Amino acid sequence: MRRVLLLFAAALGMLVPGACGKTDPEQEAEQVDLLDLLYPNGQAVRALEIKSAAMKQTMRYNVWLPPKFDENTAYPILYLLHGAGDDQNAWLDQGDAMNIAAKYVKANGVPMIIVMPDAQMSFYMGDFEAYMHGELMPAVETKYKFNGKRAVAGLSMGGFGTLYYGLKYPEKFTYAYSMSPAASYDMFKMLVDAQQNKGVFPAFTIEVGNQDTTVNNEEARKCADYMSEQGLTVEYIARDGIHYWNFWQECLPKALSKVGESFK
Repeated sequence: MRRVLLLFAAALGMLVPGACGKTDPEQEAEQVDLLDLLYPNGQAVRALEIKSAAMKQTMRYNVWLPPKFDENTAYPILYLLHGAGDDQNAWLDQGDAMNIAAKYVKANGVPMIIVMPDAQMSFYMGDFEAYMHGELMPAVETKYKFNGKRAVAGLSMGGFGTLYYGLKYPEKFTYAYSMSPAASYDMFKMLVDAQQNKGVFPAFTIEVGNQDTTVNNEEARKCADYMSEQGLTVEYIARDGIHYWNFWQECLPKALSKVGESFK
């Protein structure tokens, strides 16, 4: 097996510009075709780890790299948050995020890196919040070439985290797309009031399912109304759907489109 892998690696090297001293445009096109062949829907890099002082344990996260990813190109980053009871694998394994994101990029969408952390049952607050902002984000944004633009999106507990981060750290994000959020009107009202002196907020979308009985849509609507009254840019979408993956799979293309526009 080792010999087969070495032979395969050598064959790939023949197609990489510079491996045989060739740098002509035809060979560059061959490399692009090879990337498309090997990773037509981008690359899912799983089980990446950070030893976290804030969480006092080793934390895992996944990363999706877009089709034709180039390590020398600077990319924006979307932090995609999971719901309660799930982990960093949920958006890839149940949410079909890899295929949905690849379809978006291939349709002339903005290439981006998507980071999926494991938040356990933290609601993205407390020790996890310190880890997310003080350890994970700096590590990822150093590991990959980062262009300085980031957004956040998530579902249920992650929808709460999306609103929480977008309102508490408005200067950090260009967009916040919250799906079926476990919303808290009182908390988010206080955050809006406390952050008004920071100036520009990201734009927000809150999307809920009319038949969702797991979270309180009335709280989400009240949040959206108050945010709008205070001058924030908020889109509120209420449509048929329940608290399940088929609903969130339909949210994600819209989230990517909104996020992508904010990255331009």
